Order: sequence, then structure tokens, then C-alpha cells
Amino acid sequence: MKIAVLASFVVVLALFIFATQVPVDITPEKVSAAVSEAISQSEVPVDEEVVEQAVKNSITILEKGQRTRLKYLAAAYIVIWLVFMLYVLRLGQQQQQLDQRLAQLEQTSNGEE
Repeated sequence: MKIAVLASFVVVLALFIFATQVPVDITPEKVSAAVSEAISQSEVPVDEEVVEQAVKNSITILEKGQRTRLKYLAAAYIVIWLVFMLYVLRLGQQQQQLDQRLAQLEQTSNGEE
């Protein structure tokens, strides 16, 4: 049972490390292309460099927020997992104690007969 608990902890830890990594596939080329397309469709004259910098700053802020949220989510899963595993271990200990007590009672009842 302890091996299963240890193995599941390793799995949860690996998931935590994996979950806190935000996949980013927004390249500077994609940002430039999107900004150019948006500016070409705009009726108001704008400075392309200013818009591109604003988009990059927004992406950075959103990625940081996403990492934070993922860390909280993974931490919550780990806490829930730990509570559950402690509960399962405690139940195992109680079951072992009950088995020992039952064996003692069987021995004393066989000895009285």
C-alpha cells in the first residue's frame, strides 16, 4: 500500500510540474502578422510599433496570470490528494488494528473452550 501511495505521489508531482508550464505558441511573427492585419482593416491611422508593443505586453501579462492560476489549481489538487492519501493510510492502520484485535479475540475464545 505504501508503494502505491508513493507512486501516486510521484505521478501527482509530475503532473504538477507539467501543469505549471504554460505552452506558448505565440511567436513574434504571429504577433506582427496579426497587428498588420488589424491595422490594415482599421480606418484610423495608428502607429504599428506602438500597437505591436501593446499586444506583446498584453500577452506577457496574460501568460503570467495563466501560470499563476495553473499553479493554484495544481496546488489544490496536491492538497486534496494528500488529504485523501492520509485518509486511506489511516483507514489501513485502523483495519490492521481491527484485524489484530479480532485475532486476539479468536485466540481468547478458542482458549476458553
